[in-house]
Amino acid sequence: MRSARRISWRLVASLCLPVLSASAAQTSKSKSPDVVSVRELSIPPKARDIFQKGVERLAKDDPAGSLPYLRRAVAEFATYYEAYFEIGFADLRLSRTTEAEQALRKSIELSGGQYAEPMFALGAALINEGKFSEAEGVIRKALDLDATTWAGHYCLGRVLFALNRLPEAEESAEEALHWKSDSPEAYLLLADIHRRQKNYPALLKDLNKCIELEPDSLNSANLGALRDEAERLSNTGAPVPIILRHD
Repeated sequence: MRSARRISWRLVASLCLPVLSASAAQTSKSKSPDVVSVRELSIPPKARDIFQKGVERLAKDDPAGSLPYLRRAVAEFATYYEAYFEIGFADLRLSRTTEAEQALRKSIELSGGQYAEPMFALGAALINEGKFSEAEGVIRKALDLDATTWAGHYCLGRVLFALNRLPEAEESAEEALHWKSDSPEAYLLLADIHRRQKNYPALLKDLNKCIELEPDSLNSANLGALRDEAERLSNTGAPVPIILRHD
Protein backbone atom coordinates (compact mmCIF):
# COMPACT_ATOMS: atom_id res chain seq x y z
CA MET A 1 0.00 0.00 0.00
CA ARG A 2 1.40 3.38 -0.98
CA SER A 3 0.34 6.81 0.19
CA ALA A 4 0.77 10.17 -1.49
CA ARG A 5 3.46 12.35 0.01
CA ARG A 6 4.75 15.82 -0.77
CA ILE A 7 8.26 16.83 0.29
CA SER A 8 10.44 19.84 -0.46
CA TRP A 9 13.79 19.13 -2.10
CA ARG A 10 15.43 21.13 0.66
CA LEU A 11 14.39 18.57 3.29
CA VAL A 12 17.62 16.59 3.43
CA ALA A 13 20.56 18.85 2.53
CA SER A 14 19.86 18.89 -1.20
CA LEU A 15 19.95 15.10 -1.46
CA CYS A 16 17.59 12.32 -2.36
CA LEU A 17 14.71 11.74 0.05
CA PRO A 18 12.28 14.40 -1.25
CA VAL A 19 12.61 13.33 -4.86
CA LEU A 20 12.10 9.71 -3.86
CA SER A 21 8.94 10.55 -1.97
CA ALA A 22 7.60 12.68 -4.79
CA SER A 23 8.26 9.77 -7.11
CA ALA A 24 6.32 7.45 -4.83
CA ALA A 25 3.47 9.94 -4.71
CA GLN A 26 3.28 9.95 -8.51
CA THR A 27 3.14 6.15 -8.49
CA SER A 28 0.32 6.14 -5.97
CA LYS A 29 -1.69 8.60 -8.07
CA SER A 30 -1.46 6.29 -11.06
CA LYS A 31 -2.89 3.37 -9.11
CA SER A 32 -6.59 2.71 -9.55
CA PRO A 33 -8.57 3.43 -6.37
CA ASP A 34 -10.59 0.30 -7.06
CA VAL A 35 -7.57 -1.99 -6.73
CA VAL A 36 -7.24 -3.37 -3.21
CA SER A 37 -4.30 -5.63 -2.41
CA VAL A 38 -4.30 -8.68 -0.17
CA ARG A 39 -1.99 -6.73 2.11
CA GLU A 40 -4.48 -3.89 2.47
CA LEU A 41 -7.26 -6.34 3.27
CA SER A 42 -5.13 -7.80 6.07
CA ILE A 43 -4.88 -4.45 7.89
CA PRO A 44 -7.59 -3.89 10.54
CA PRO A 45 -9.92 -1.07 9.48
CA LYS A 46 -9.34 0.86 12.71
CA ALA A 47 -5.57 0.82 12.22
CA ARG A 48 -5.95 1.78 8.56
CA ASP A 49 -8.21 4.72 9.38
CA ILE A 50 -5.81 6.03 12.03
CA PHE A 51 -2.90 5.58 9.63
CA GLN A 52 -4.70 7.56 6.93
CA LYS A 53 -5.22 10.46 9.32
CA GLY A 54 -1.49 10.51 9.98
CA VAL A 55 -0.71 10.50 6.27
CA GLU A 56 -3.11 13.38 5.74
CA ARG A 57 -1.25 15.37 8.40
CA LEU A 58 2.01 14.70 6.59
CA ALA A 59 0.48 15.89 3.33
CA LYS A 60 -0.37 19.15 5.10
CA ASP A 61 3.25 19.67 6.21
CA ASP A 62 2.50 18.68 9.78
CA PRO A 63 4.95 15.88 10.59
CA ALA A 64 4.71 16.45 14.35
CA GLY A 65 0.93 16.21 14.16
CA SER A 66 1.14 13.01 12.12
CA LEU A 67 3.21 11.04 14.62
CA PRO A 68 0.53 10.41 17.28
CA TYR A 69 -1.75 8.89 14.62
CA LEU A 70 1.00 6.80 13.06
CA ARG A 71 2.14 5.50 16.45
CA ARG A 72 -1.43 4.59 17.31
CA ALA A 73 -1.66 2.74 14.00
CA VAL A 74 1.32 0.51 14.83
CA ALA A 75 -0.08 0.00 18.33
CA GLU A 76 -3.27 -1.31 16.71
CA PHE A 77 -1.41 -3.42 14.12
CA ALA A 78 2.11 -4.38 15.20
CA THR A 79 3.32 -5.43 11.74
CA TYR A 80 2.18 -2.24 10.02
CA TYR A 81 5.42 -1.66 8.12
CA GLU A 82 3.86 1.06 5.96
CA ALA A 83 3.14 3.06 9.14
CA TYR A 84 6.70 2.58 10.37
CA PHE A 85 7.91 3.97 7.06
CA GLU A 86 5.72 7.07 7.49
CA ILE A 87 6.98 7.46 11.08
CA GLY A 88 10.52 7.44 9.74
CA PHE A 89 9.56 9.95 7.09
CA ALA A 90 7.96 12.25 9.68
CA ASP A 91 11.02 12.00 11.92
CA LEU A 92 13.24 12.97 9.01
CA ARG A 93 11.06 16.00 8.42
CA LEU A 94 11.68 16.90 12.06
CA SER A 95 15.47 16.34 11.72
CA ARG A 96 15.29 13.41 14.14
CA THR A 97 17.72 11.23 12.24
CA THR A 98 18.28 8.55 14.88
CA GLU A 99 14.57 7.96 15.42
CA ALA A 100 13.98 8.04 11.67
CA GLU A 101 16.57 5.36 10.98
CA GLN A 102 15.11 3.15 13.70
CA ALA A 103 11.62 3.40 12.21
CA LEU A 104 12.84 2.85 8.65
CA ARG A 105 14.87 -0.20 9.65
CA LYS A 106 11.83 -1.54 11.50
CA SER A 107 9.74 -1.09 8.36
CA ILE A 108 12.33 -2.98 6.32
CA GLU A 109 12.49 -5.76 8.91
CA LEU A 110 8.72 -6.20 9.16
CA SER A 111 8.33 -6.27 5.38
CA GLY A 112 10.98 -8.96 5.07
CA GLY A 113 13.02 -6.61 2.92
CA GLN A 114 10.29 -6.54 0.28
CA TYR A 115 9.18 -2.90 0.63
CA ALA A 116 11.36 -0.57 -1.41
CA GLU A 117 10.26 2.81 -0.08
CA PRO A 118 11.87 2.63 3.39
CA MET A 119 15.06 1.34 1.77
CA PHE A 120 15.20 4.33 -0.55
CA ALA A 121 14.47 6.68 2.36
CA LEU A 122 17.09 5.02 4.58
CA GLY A 123 19.61 5.28 1.76
CA ALA A 124 18.89 8.99 1.40
CA ALA A 125 19.29 9.50 5.15
CA LEU A 126 22.62 7.66 5.09
CA ILE A 127 23.80 9.88 2.24
CA ASN A 128 22.97 12.91 4.35
CA GLU A 129 25.16 11.47 7.11
CA GLY A 130 28.03 10.85 4.73
CA LYS A 131 27.72 7.06 5.03
CA PHE A 132 28.06 6.54 1.29
CA SER A 133 29.17 2.91 1.19
CA GLU A 134 26.28 1.77 3.38
CA ALA A 135 23.87 3.97 1.43
CA GLU A 136 24.98 2.37 -1.83
CA GLY A 137 24.13 -1.12 -0.58
CA VAL A 138 20.72 -0.09 0.71
CA ILE A 139 19.76 1.79 -2.46
CA ARG A 140 20.89 -1.06 -4.70
CA LYS A 141 18.67 -3.45 -2.75
CA ALA A 142 15.76 -1.03 -3.17
CA LEU A 143 16.39 -0.82 -6.91
CA ASP A 144 16.34 -4.62 -7.08
CA LEU A 145 12.73 -4.31 -5.88
CA ASP A 146 11.77 -1.29 -7.98
CA ALA A 147 14.12 -0.47 -10.84
CA THR A 148 11.65 1.95 -12.45
CA THR A 149 11.99 4.66 -9.78
CA TRP A 150 13.95 7.42 -11.47
CA ALA A 151 14.81 9.05 -8.16
CA GLY A 152 16.36 5.83 -6.90
CA HIS A 153 18.80 5.84 -9.81
CA TYR A 154 19.46 9.53 -9.16
CA CYS A 155 20.27 8.85 -5.51
CA LEU A 156 22.56 6.01 -6.46
CA GLY A 157 24.29 8.40 -8.83
CA ARG A 158 24.79 10.89 -5.98
CA VAL A 159 26.39 8.15 -3.89
CA LEU A 160 28.70 7.05 -6.68
CA PHE A 161 29.66 10.65 -7.41
CA ALA A 162 30.56 11.13 -3.73
CA LEU A 163 32.70 7.98 -3.95
CA ASN A 164 34.36 9.40 -7.09
CA ARG A 165 33.18 6.47 -9.22
CA LEU A 166 32.34 8.77 -12.09
CA PRO A 167 31.55 6.35 -14.95
CA GLU A 168 29.09 4.48 -12.71
CA ALA A 169 27.61 7.74 -11.46
CA GLU A 170 27.09 8.90 -15.02
CA GLU A 171 25.39 5.62 -15.89
CA SER A 172 23.00 6.02 -12.94
CA ALA A 173 22.18 9.60 -13.89
CA GLU A 174 21.45 8.50 -17.46
CA GLU A 175 19.23 5.73 -16.13
CA ALA A 176 17.32 8.29 -14.06
CA LEU A 177 16.75 10.29 -17.23
CA HIS A 178 15.56 7.14 -18.99
CA TRP A 179 12.67 7.00 -16.52
CA LYS A 180 12.16 10.77 -16.22
CA SER A 181 13.61 12.65 -19.15
CA ASP A 182 12.71 16.09 -17.74
CA SER A 183 14.55 15.78 -14.42
CA PRO A 184 16.67 18.89 -13.78
CA GLU A 185 18.17 17.12 -10.77
CA ALA A 186 19.61 14.40 -12.99
CA TYR A 187 21.02 16.95 -15.41
CA LEU A 188 22.64 18.83 -12.52
CA LEU A 189 24.21 15.58 -11.39
CA LEU A 190 25.53 15.01 -14.90
CA ALA A 191 26.94 18.55 -14.88
CA ASP A 192 28.79 17.79 -11.65
CA ILE A 193 30.15 14.58 -13.15
CA HIS A 194 31.20 16.17 -16.43
CA ARG A 195 32.81 19.10 -14.60
CA ARG A 196 34.93 16.69 -12.58
CA GLN A 197 35.79 14.76 -15.75
CA LYS A 198 36.65 18.06 -17.51
CA ASN A 199 34.24 17.06 -20.27
CA TYR A 200 33.28 20.64 -21.07
CA PRO A 201 31.14 20.04 -24.19
CA ALA A 202 28.97 17.65 -22.20
CA LEU A 203 28.91 20.08 -19.27
CA LEU A 204 27.57 22.83 -21.54
CA LYS A 205 24.82 20.55 -22.80
CA ASP A 206 23.87 19.66 -19.21
CA LEU A 207 23.62 23.28 -18.14
CA ASN A 208 21.66 24.26 -21.24
CA LYS A 209 19.18 21.48 -20.52
CA CYS A 210 18.78 22.58 -16.90
CA ILE A 211 18.01 26.13 -17.99
CA GLU A 212 15.59 24.84 -20.63
CA LEU A 213 13.73 22.75 -18.06
CA GLU A 214 13.56 25.47 -15.39
CA PRO A 215 13.85 28.85 -17.13
CA ASP A 216 12.08 30.69 -14.33
CA SER A 217 13.85 29.08 -11.38
CA LEU A 218 15.94 31.12 -8.97
CA ASN A 219 18.98 29.19 -10.16
CA SER A 220 18.53 29.88 -13.88
CA ALA A 221 20.52 33.13 -13.92
CA ASN A 222 23.32 31.54 -11.93
CA LEU A 223 23.32 28.52 -14.23
CA GLY A 224 23.45 30.82 -17.25
CA ALA A 225 26.53 32.55 -15.88
CA LEU A 226 28.15 29.20 -15.13
CA ARG A 227 27.34 28.02 -18.63
CA ASP A 228 28.96 31.10 -20.17
CA GLU A 229 32.04 30.67 -18.02
CA ALA A 230 32.25 26.97 -18.88
CA GLU A 231 31.98 27.79 -22.57
CA ARG A 232 34.76 30.36 -22.32
CA LEU A 233 37.09 28.12 -20.33
CA SER A 234 36.38 25.02 -22.40
CA ASN A 235 38.56 26.50 -25.12
CA THR A 236 41.53 26.85 -22.77
CA GLY A 237 41.25 23.58 -20.85
CA ALA A 238 41.26 25.47 -17.55
CA PRO A 239 39.20 24.10 -14.63
CA VAL A 240 35.67 25.43 -14.44
CA PRO A 241 34.97 27.01 -11.02
CA ILE A 242 31.44 25.73 -10.69
CA ILE A 243 29.37 24.61 -7.74
CA LEU A 244 25.93 23.24 -8.52
CA ARG A 245 23.06 23.10 -6.06
CA HIS A 246 20.70 20.12 -6.11
CA ASP A 247 17.75 21.78 -4.41
